[in-house]
Amino acid sequence: MRVVFKNIGMVEEADIRLDGLTVIAGENDTGKSTIGKTLFSIVKTFNRFEDDMRDYQVLDIERFIEYSFFKFRESSSNPSILEMGKKFFDELKTEAFAWSLKDHTKEVISKHFSESIAQFSGSLQKIARLDVDLSDISVKISDLITNKPSKEEVLKITFSKYIQSALNGEIANRFSNKDSDFFIEGKEGELSLFQISGEHKSVKLELKEPLYFKDATFIESPVLLNLADNIRSAKTEFDMDVDVRQKTRMLNQPYAPEYMRDMILKLTKQPVRAQHSPIADDLDRMIHGEFYYDPNLYDFVFKKGDEKFGGVSISPGIKYLGSLKILYQCGFLNNSLLVLDEPETHLHPKWQVQLAELIVKLVEAGNHILLTSHSPYFIEALMQYSDHKSMKYKRAFYFGKAVKPPFTSRIIDVTHDLSPIFEVLAEPFEKLELEQLRDRK
Repeated sequence: MRVVFKNIGMVEEADIRLDGLTVIAGENDTGKSTIGKTLFSIVKTFNRFEDDMRDYQVLDIERFIEYSFFKFRESSSNPSILEMGKKFFDELKTEAFAWSLKDHTKEVISKHFSESIAQFSGSLQKIARLDVDLSDISVKISDLITNKPSKEEVLKITFSKYIQSALNGEIANRFSNKDSDFFIEGKEGELSLFQISGEHKSVKLELKEPLYFKDATFIESPVLLNLADNIRSAKTEFDMDVDVRQKTRMLNQPYAPEYMRDMILKLTKQPVRAQHSPIADDLDRMIHGEFYYDPNLYDFVFKKGDEKFGGVSISPGIKYLGSLKILYQCGFLNNSLLVLDEPETHLHPKWQVQLAELIVKLVEAGNHILLTSHSPYFIEALMQYSDHKSMKYKRAFYFGKAVKPPFTSRIIDVTHDLSPIFEVLAEPFEKLELEQLRDRK
């Protein structure tokens, strides 16, 4: 699959191929992470919108019935009537949820709930006369059950929440000299899979064909594992339909971007202990031990020989490599896009080279990985190992280059000539050599 980007974050334009191994390298502040977070958001949006459609409908039904109960409660202070009302409206909510899964006409639904409400009203009149009219409730419930949210509206809401979470809601480049419109298109050959376009506050999404990717995982930093319990219980944009960041601050509750919570939830689910595989064994050999999450301790554990180490005692490098093993063994890499944001940051050059070999093995086994990097060791190793595995048609290298005006960049395909990447990454060493020459003079 190819994804074409125009005016996304700092990126003026990019044409990214996702078919095995995709590497984006180059200068800082050129939009490399933005591409990864946007792709994560796209894959997640197009694979969860059907669940979201159901969630939004359930939320609307729940709100209306709760509102109806509050209005009913205002009509009487009789404890017996209030107890009957609470029980009835709870049962009404459960029944409405069940009927929303069925395929009935509005008339049939309205008739059913009219009869239930009439029976409840009759029971109430035997106790006391109430100044409340419940007759319109059945009509509203039937409307909510039959008028499901539109696919287009749900896609827009879901994508906006991911972009708010991952990119603070700023998907288009507000510093561009051109315009504020952005455009994203996924393609296979000449076939258009999806299109996303618009500006900051107006987005249009269209899913034309199913995506190969059924999930995505974004790994930013192993340091987040130290906060696993907080992140797992934190609120995200998908927990409520208000300004979640403002409300969590007011209530002193933890907030986390959705991509962080998604990663932590995957790593802390009780893993199915898959049989050993060459890739899992390679990871154990790299870290000289076993890394796993212990649900009894609510913490990650590194076992080396007879010794066990937990939490903050584990090095970031071991956390990173161990996380990959958990994702692999639990099947989270199958038919999925794995986005690794500068994975070399916490790794010794020796482990960088070993990780490059492991990544190539994962891609060779059919997995899809997009990564960003600043390390010449890592990029050189990725190139050489993929050459050795004859993966030239399953890899793509890109260079993030800053262009004028400020806050603007382009992502350029350099698959057949990586020299632009190495020239930029070699600049600091060349400056040091010049300084040494000056000192000698």
